[in-house]
Amino acid sequence: MVELTLHAPWFLLSVDVVDAEIRDCSMTRTVCIAWDYDLAEVLRGLDPDLVRGIVCMMPAWASPNGQWSSREVREVWMCSSPAGQSVLLLDAAGQEFDCGLVPEHVEPTTKDLLLRVSPAKPGRQPHSRRKTPPAGNRRTRRAGARKDAA
Repeated sequence: MVELTLHAPWFLLSVDVVDAEIRDCSMTRTVCIAWDYDLAEVLRGLDPDLVRGIVCMMPAWASPNGQWSSREVREVWMCSSPAGQSVLLLDAAGQEFDCGLVPEHVEPTTKDLLLRVSPAKPGRQPHSRRKTPPAGNRRTRRAGARKDAA
């Protein structure tokens, strides 16, 4: 269980981790990132081709339905001006958004693309579309079934 005491946007970043010793062997690792600037820093050090996806979790105050919601992020930009820096995001619907802590940019302003999430790779099914659960989930279910039967 995770409890959020700070109602601010945060991110889920999914990245392919490739096994250097076994050809064509990889897994997807998903990490939680608390701040847009931390997301930008992580993305600067990653191979863009390994990024599977980014989801921004939006708190109730920033969501149209008044509840936590998610937005699929397709692009991450760093904006800079004499007033400071900010992270600008583009969602799957093509709408730009930010995480609320943006300086009043003044001219000249630069906008640098940090990452554009590539479309899903053909031929690889996401974990959620597999017909059989990963081995870890199967073991958990069997253990739970034995516990219930006792």
